[in-house]
Formats: sequence, structure tokens, C-alpha cells
Amino acid sequence: MIRCLTKKNAFTLVEMLMAVAFTVLLMTGVFGFYNSSNQVYSSGITGQTLQDGANIVLSKVIEGETESNVVYRLSTAVSYMLPNGSANELYSCGGPSQAAPCNASNSFSELYYCQDSPCGGASDATARWYYLNSTGTSVIYHHPSSNGGTVEENVYTAPAGTSLKIRFSPAAVSTPLNVVEIDVALTKNLSPNITNSRLATSGAVSTYVLLRSHP
Repeated sequence: MIRCLTKKNAFTLVEMLMAVAFTVLLMTGVFGFYNSSNQVYSSGITGQTLQDGANIVLSKVIEGETESNVVYRLSTAVSYMLPNGSANELYSCGGPSQAAPCNASNSFSELYYCQDSPCGGASDATARWYYLNSTGTSVIYHHPSSNGGTVEENVYTAPAGTSLKIRFSPAAVSTPLNVVEIDVALTKNLSPNITNSRLATSGAVSTYVLLRSHP
């Protein structure tokens, strides 16, 4: 009895290796496209979050606070001061007045104002401050307490992984003369292993606030 053997076609080792290599390349491309799209999406969300945060800080400072049914805001101040550490323009950071700024890396991040004229310094019952804390993470509103004394109220805390900058400065304009510029910047801090520059998003806003000159 003669048995006929039928030869069956099969993949060779080279063909299998080529198929595996092609599959790996295809999956790498698909993953790369998904990862890139995801990073762009994440970047957009982060950018909007940062911009919203910067706007919140600006609104808090401009709109003021309601205390005992009275709204205190910069636009109603009779006097204001941008501290610089000199004898009559000291900083107030939740304690006694001091020559050093509340935030060493952001020396223009404090604004002082009051509702009475002339202002009596830290002892003035209407004296108020906005300043950036020493770690650059929170905006503090220093104001009188209804029970006496003063309160250091945290009006905004920057999201984890971000850095906050505030600058109060006289505006570089000639008219009007009593204008103060407020700049707020909120920036995302990138992790060392992130190289995609599109993730380096930031939010920044600025405005001009009309204030009466210091008496």
C-alpha cells in the first residue's frame, strides 16, 4: 500500500518575524497617535483651568469682600500703598510690619489700602492687604475681624503642581495718574519626564484699577 503525503504550505520563520514586526510597528503608531491626542486634550483642559484660576484671583482682588454687610474694594479706597520696605511703606504678612516682603521671590505681590484718610498704618481699623504667601501658593486677604483684631483669610489656593505670581505696580501710563496695574499669572509646573512642550500651559491676566492717590 502506497501512502501519498500531501505537502501543506506553512509560514516560514522569516515570514512570521516580518508579521510580528509589522504588528509591532502598527501598534506603536496607534498608541503614539492616541497618546499625542490625549496630551493635546489634557493640555487644553489644563490651560483652561489655569486661565480660570488667574481670573478668580483677579476677581477676588477687584470685587473685594463683604464684611458686616459692607463691601470693601480697591475702587472705594481713599488711600493705598505698594510696600517697598522703606520706613513708611513696610510689608504686613500676618504679623508685625516688616521690611522684608511677604514673598521673597515676588516682592511686588502686596497691596495695602484703607477706607479712612489719613491711613494709620497697621493699627488702622480700616486697613486691608492682599498679598501672596511666602510659598507662592495662596492669596491672603488681611482685614479687620468683626470680633476685634484681624483675620488672614485665604481667598485662593493654587492647584497642586502650579505656581502663582501676582504683581501690583503703578501703570506705565500718564493719564490718569492714579492707576495701578494688577497682573496675575498661574503656571503649570512640568514633571522632569514630560518633554511635550504643549503641556507647558499657563494662564495670565492683567487689568487696570482706578485708585485714588495716597494722601
